[in-house]
Amino acid sequence: MKAARREEIEALCKRAFGRIPDRVAFPGGRSRSAFMAEIGDERFVLAKRDSPGDATIEGIVMKVLSRTGLVPRVIRVVDEWVVQELVDGVRLPVYLDGLETVHERQAALDLALSSLAELQTFAHAENLHHRVPRVGPDRDWSDGNLMRARKISEIVDIAPPLLDYGKLETLFTLDPREFVKADARPGNALVCDGRIVWFDWEGCGRRHSLDDLAFVLSDEWTAIDPETESRLIDKHLASFARKRSETEAFDYLMAFGVFHMMARMHRAIRYRYRDGEWWSREKCLHNDKIGVTPTEVGLMCDRARRWSLRVTPLHTLAPWCENLMEKLDLALPDLGTLQKRRAG
Repeated sequence: MKAARREEIEALCKRAFGRIPDRVAFPGGRSRSAFMAEIGDERFVLAKRDSPGDATIEGIVMKVLSRTGLVPRVIRVVDEWVVQELVDGVRLPVYLDGLETVHERQAALDLALSSLAELQTFAHAENLHHRVPRVGPDRDWSDGNLMRARKISEIVDIAPPLLDYGKLETLFTLDPREFVKADARPGNALVCDGRIVWFDWEGCGRRHSLDDLAFVLSDEWTAIDPETESRLIDKHLASFARKRSETEAFDYLMAFGVFHMMARMHRAIRYRYRDGEWWSREKCLHNDKIGVTPTEVGLMCDRARRWSLRVTPLHTLAPWCENLMEKLDLALPDLGTLQKRRAG
């Protein structure tokens, strides 16, 4: 550990606990600001945010939501740092990857979505949606994500899809009035004692409740077959749609999910071309990295193809996804086997 960072951590722990830690670890890698500190017999997570104001809001939210048992307990907020208890558990993507059957994966994701819906409901009962800032999707968000397919096309040298951007903009005009975790990707969830605990509430705010559903189902580490995916949507769509019609909610879920996948595919493919090779799947999975692997990009690309066919303004994205998979030589793995997936 560099001297400057060691001094920062020791000074922070003196303020937070009145002493320097016995041990420090970086579960997410040393490049990340969050770290684990062991103080006597207790262990804590300290996460740095962009500003003291951001840390204060996150601390308030976590203090309220921790009463559900689905969010870590906050110890204190020190300037731009959120100090919280360390929850022992397995990150949801790692847990999912270790399951042998699609039925088991469905059960785990069902639990994750139920816990998110419960947290949204509890947050509204506590009026948290009035205490957090509004966060996209706004015009900048949708414009940026609508251009991802074109940027990917430039990187891999294929023709971009012909999309009606005007019609697509209308899909993101639902009034953002609900509390959401945002960044509700499986990598921010822990499987612990038969429950799902959600951490990293830095991006929470007032947006569309459906966004949290989309974050889970469109993530590259959510390795399920189309039938399981449909069952989960059928079961949970109404909980996240709230008072919106089923059609309106479904179209929004499909569109938001597709462009979330476009954003993650763009990052993964950009890193693949920058480095000249795919990354180690095991390192991506266990270090909570984006899936810069042929398996995970292939899963997202095929899912984006299928979802785009469910929304008329996105139909032309389907053949583009097929061209992308052929260009990158991506093969969709068999998710219905009883054996654990292994991919390079």
